[in-house]
Amino acid sequence: MESTIKINAEREGAYSVLKESFHNAPYKLTHYGSPRAQKHLEMIIMSASPGIMDGDMLTIDVNVKNDAHVKLFTQSFNKLHSMKNGAYQHTHMKLSAKSVLHYVPHPVTPFKDAIFYASNRIDMADDATLIWGDIISAGRIYMDEVFQFEKLHSRTEIFRNGRLILTDNQCLMPKVQPIQKLLFFESYTHQATFMYSGPWAKAMKAEFDEILSGEYEDIAFGFTYAAEDTLLLRALGTDGELLYSFLSMLGQMCWEFTLHEQSKREEVRNNEVDKAEREVSADVLVKESVTVKRRKVKKQPAA
Repeated sequence: MESTIKINAEREGAYSVLKESFHNAPYKLTHYGSPRAQKHLEMIIMSASPGIMDGDMLTIDVNVKNDAHVKLFTQSFNKLHSMKNGAYQHTHMKLSAKSVLHYVPHPVTPFKDAIFYASNRIDMADDATLIWGDIISAGRIYMDEVFQFEKLHSRTEIFRNGRLILTDNQCLMPKVQPIQKLLFFESYTHQATFMYSGPWAKAMKAEFDEILSGEYEDIAFGFTYAAEDTLLLRALGTDGELLYSFLSMLGQMCWEFTLHEQSKREEVRNNEVDKAEREVSADVLVKESVTVKRRKVKKQPAA
């Protein structure tokens, strides 16, 4: 089955609103709560299907226009059923000037013999901000299907003004890779990836250095300034819900930090505009005063 989800978000006054959208079976796209409960737009992707089947193709297209702020949620774990040929998902997100997109979906759970290909492309303006998450499970643990999937290949690319700044390429094939050993999953069953890309990535890295300095129970993680204005975190754990909560916490931190910095920048810009307007007004008043004085001076007749 071929399915498509499209979202077009714009800024109207103080609110980010859904201007256009499209979805077809088995997916549904709806507002996450009340559309006007907050100034940003919140949407949730829902599905009537028990999961992704062999031959399925899903396309997700998200366009966030200038100054718009969007949070995109998912309904539940993404289940990948047993396959012979594989399923595909392509996600393309376009972030225009000063836009913000938050997308941290639920974990992907591959069943035995599942084959799944995911490609993600994010095109960003210089001052746009991306908050992105991705979680991979080893499989249905309580069904004795740990690392019994055939292949899971995920590729994420971030472009800024048309220039590639980061590629995250993962190809997992448990039957031919030492996937439970060192440099892979080791003794863990879930892997999470978190990306924060935007003008304040360096400042956010400093915040992470302080906030994430301690150890978290049941989670091992590391993070780095991976590319131009881009922060990358990788985590391992044994509980998908726990990792999802962890990434959601990081995402909310980055969201609030971004809005705070945007507000500060806007305040500085408004102060500069007000100052420039006052200087222009003062200059105009001086010129008008000089003009009035010249008009009052009469030319003296010759003696």
